[in-house]
Amino acid sequence: MKTNDIYENITSNIISMLDNHIKSEFKGCWLNISMGNVFAKNIVSKHVYRGVNQFILAEFVKEYNYKLNNWLTFSQISNLNGKIKKGSKSAFVVFSSKLYFDLITNKNITKIINEMLEINEKVNFDKINVVPYLKYYNVFNVEQVENLPDEYYKTKEIEKLSEPERIIKAEQIIENSEVEIYFRPQNDAFYDFENDKIVIPERKQFYNSDLFYVTCFHEMAHWTSHPKRLKRNISFVQGSKEYAFEELVAELTSAFVCATLGIEKHITENVSYIQSWLKIMNDDKRFVVSAASKAQEAADYIIAFCKPDLKKLEKYAELEI
Repeated sequence: MKTNDIYENITSNIISMLDNHIKSEFKGCWLNISMGNVFAKNIVSKHVYRGVNQFILAEFVKEYNYKLNNWLTFSQISNLNGKIKKGSKSAFVVFSSKLYFDLITNKNITKIINEMLEINEKVNFDKINVVPYLKYYNVFNVEQVENLPDEYYKTKEIEKLSEPERIIKAEQIIENSEVEIYFRPQNDAFYDFENDKIVIPERKQFYNSDLFYVTCFHEMAHWTSHPKRLKRNISFVQGSKEYAFEELVAELTSAFVCATLGIEKHITENVSYIQSWLKIMNDDKRFVVSAASKAQEAADYIIAFCKPDLKKLEKYAELEI
């Protein structure tokens, strides 16, 4: 599959998910990226898939009604003497890679540069042309494979956190990040880039704690764009393609963080946002993959602040939301 075909395939799936969500009048959770609080992972390497791969595999699980969210490559199946069931269709996961070329000679020096990077040797990229591209490989759900070790077929759900436990983790993130949050009796939430602060409605205005944190993590996603943090460019005009991109990054970031904490994340019901995403996705097949990559980076940054301290249970559990 060529790189452009990979982007086309992923984008068409995401467009379908968004279209279906609009048709359902926003019922349910469009980003159900974890099952039983378990993210899609490779059952052999224990690697948890990242970025847009979570959406690809979640949609595959939903389509075929699988109970498990564990995956294997063809070579792993062979090494385990497993047998793929007749008629099984593989899913695919993607990862980014780079080619390196000498700017003067145009010689492919990828192998040399990778070896230098592997031993942390300094590389002068001023004289190198870097060409990013997507690679993919096929994976199979464990339910598509016979003769695997018994433990691979066992459902290992992580017990869902109670509301007080979710509050502990969420508040730890907010507190440890030292993000400035100003509560105002209003209906809008936004990130003030110039003053590097988040302005959000008062806690009591939210129907429940989950909705508060969904909103908070969306705005914290914008907060990560600051030059002091992940340095995303958000100097754009409202309504532009760049604006739509940043809003999608924030939505996906909130989805990743909330899924990690066991909070159900519903996509925004702002139809203008969704329609702008759909229009851009039809014109730019790399849009959603790039947004998911940036969102994963932002989510990692935010989740890193989660250092649960059970001694603070009472403090956080008493918050009225």
